[in-house]
Amino acid sequence: MARATPGPGGGESRLEAAPLTVAAVARTLGVAASTLRTWDRRYGLGPSAHQAGSHRRYTPEDVARLQTMRRLTLRGVAPADAARIATEPDTGEGQTVADDVPVAAVDDGSLVLDPLTLAAAAVEPDLRRVHRMLQRATRQAGVVAVWTDLVQPAEEMVDTSRRRLAERPGTDPRGVMRVGLMQAIRELAVTGSSPVRILAAPEDRVRAHVIAGGLAENDLGALVVGAEHVADVELDSWLPPGEAKVLAVIGNPPVAEEVVTRASERGDVEVFLLGSQSPAIWLRQVHRVRTAQAAVAEITAAVRE
Repeated sequence: MARATPGPGGGESRLEAAPLTVAAVARTLGVAASTLRTWDRRYGLGPSAHQAGSHRRYTPEDVARLQTMRRLTLRGVAPADAARIATEPDTGEGQTVADDVPVAAVDDGSLVLDPLTLAAAAVEPDLRRVHRMLQRATRQAGVVAVWTDLVQPAEEMVDTSRRRLAERPGTDPRGVMRVGLMQAIRELAVTGSSPVRILAAPEDRVRAHVIAGGLAENDLGALVVGAEHVADVELDSWLPPGEAKVLAVIGNPPVAEEVVTRASERGDVEVFLLGSQSPAIWLRQVHRVRTAQAAVAEITAAVRE
């Protein structure tokens, strides 16, 4: 129930929400009631309104502080620090302190890097936090390891979760993780020539970008080519002689056999076939690799020979 508050001229200038119970606030924030009680006991983020003959109730100001606490903890801030920020006064410019926390403050080592935490952030969805997690993980372990050990396991968790039975409009946990990963890969881009071309069908495009990112970490430029676009295009137009030294083919796109055969006949590029589904082609200068990590290592060695 809402009540009107008289304005300076005696009119009703604003509406103020009625105080809320613990259960109502828990539903609003998407946390357990026990979590709210813990935050109250440990950090003083409890209800402030009291009505005769009833329990204390949360005011709109209380809920705003709890929303700040919730937002910051989801972004990776330690609960004690989040509570301190949540109880600080407003900046005076219409923006709370929580919205103005610099990236360094939420990436201080408290940002957990594991598939479950990544999946939870993607389900939220919190693209900024997902990006920061993947950005930090990439700096620490490399983009290929992040893809195989963090993103793919998180995607499997999301796919098997009951939450996938129904999603809110505009939410796509897989899409959030992949956008965050692509942002991290873009930050690895190298300038200059691109001696590697990576051919992939749409379903393998992310893996192609991961390999390109791994090559960028080795200071090698690479371009990802859509296999669906090259069927009627001259090979030399996207695999230019003298510039392209390596062609990597991900999986088995429809044009793979023809493209690999023509590249082998041309004789000036090394061809790498990646994945267990790659075509059974045995030609000169055609190599097979099983993993993305091996592809990055072998392609780097081939370009630098």
